[in-house]
Amino acid sequence: MLALSAGLFIVIPLLACIIYGLLTLLGYLALFLSWTIGIIVASVIVGLISSAINNDSYNSEDANSAYGIVWLILAGVVYYFSYEPLVWTSNFLLSLITPSWNNLMWFYEQSGIVYWSWIPISVMVLFGMVSMATLLVMRLLDWRPHWGKIRFICPHENCGHSASSIVYKCPYCGEVLKELRPSRYGIFSMPCPHCGNSIRTSWINGRNKNPKICPNCQKSLDYEGFGDVPEMVYIVEGSSKSGKTSFLFQAMNLLNKHFDSFIRFSDSEQEYRVRLQAEQIGNGRFCPSTPHRLCPKAYMLHCKKTLGKFLAYFYDTGDNSLTAIEAGMAEPYYNLANGIFLVIDPWVESGIVKAAGKRKKSLPSAYVYAKQDANAVIGMLCNKLERIYPDTFNSGFDLPICVVVTKCDLNNLKTSIGCASNRLTQSSEQWNEHSRMVEKYLLRCGMYNFVNVVKTRFKKSAFFAVSVLRDSNNNCDETLNPLLWMTYNAKERS
Repeated sequence: MLALSAGLFIVIPLLACIIYGLLTLLGYLALFLSWTIGIIVASVIVGLISSAINNDSYNSEDANSAYGIVWLILAGVVYYFSYEPLVWTSNFLLSLITPSWNNLMWFYEQSGIVYWSWIPISVMVLFGMVSMATLLVMRLLDWRPHWGKIRFICPHENCGHSASSIVYKCPYCGEVLKELRPSRYGIFSMPCPHCGNSIRTSWINGRNKNPKICPNCQKSLDYEGFGDVPEMVYIVEGSSKSGKTSFLFQAMNLLNKHFDSFIRFSDSEQEYRVRLQAEQIGNGRFCPSTPHRLCPKAYMLHCKKTLGKFLAYFYDTGDNSLTAIEAGMAEPYYNLANGIFLVIDPWVESGIVKAAGKRKKSLPSAYVYAKQDANAVIGMLCNKLERIYPDTFNSGFDLPICVVVTKCDLNNLKTSIGCASNRLTQSSEQWNEHSRMVEKYLLRCGMYNFVNVVKTRFKKSAFFAVSVLRDSNNNCDETLNPLLWMTYNAKERS
């Protein structure tokens, strides 16, 4: 745009010089026409006089002399009236013989070019400035994902990459576009360098609808809500065989079931698997053990309103995630966590077994019990978090933790705790009341160290007792309460 304006700045004076020369030629032509017309007019008048008074008796040389005198008089009159233009034109032409900047400026002033010749230049410069300002504003608005704390977290297994931007593909030819954003090639759209089709470049006008891939693993990221809303990362941690996967599947299924108008699974395959597994869990068929991976694939739920617009990531850590060897390894999703679900098996706690009046070996053989008790689990979890967040050793972890006591259907444990009638609720008062009852029960059963670590090392915590199995009324809705509590508390974390 600036180059075009500079070009016009050069072209306009050249154009003015051309007009300058054309007007000079027109001056000559006007002078020539004035003399020609004068001669013609004089000749016509003399001819009319001659034809009016001419007869056979009067045809002599004296008459012709008189006609000549009349013609000379008329020609003199024409010359008199054209003398001043002739002198002006002569002077004007003499000035052209020695052209100078002053002569050109004088011509500019006399003709008005000095004013109107700057109009197109000003318009083009103004257009360039407006275009640059529009581009700057669009680039700033294109930082909306960063203002909205969108982290572009890859949910794929063995990746978990988080970046400030993602890679887009052309929706027409499928080629990878290295940089798709407002630029000098297009503020709102730009042609694809491979196929030439127009592609939206701004987040505001729908750039995120283009196919997306992870810049790290190159896998597709075309999930509902991805890149449009902030991500909330929840980690389901606990000992092997504690019931993490069963709790997670049942809770996600209930969340989608009760709020299906605005909470959807981002992946249809995950939705089918979760619903199938939740149905089997409710009927007593628990999930098989989940193998531990450094970064498992995340389960994704897109929440569109009421609870706040966000994309929930659920990471099931799987077996052996808290062993001493793995405790020193920083799984990538821990750095992105907004909250932790700590699932504990009450039937490996000697105090709870004793309070229930049962021996561990007398419990139903259909149940598989956790390999570590709550004290071992919380100790290894804190060890892992201290390695990931070393600055929080004294201040406490700025992550809400929700302790989920599973398998409460055995031996009427919910009745012993005092929450047998607990159902789905969205009231913070009822959540707090339920948490206090579970906390008091754990303290009565001698789990002082565990409760103290949870309360002192984490700035925000809650305790819930759940059963993933259906009761006599064919529901297990209380499994959703820990998820709702976490959603309302974790979203407040900056």
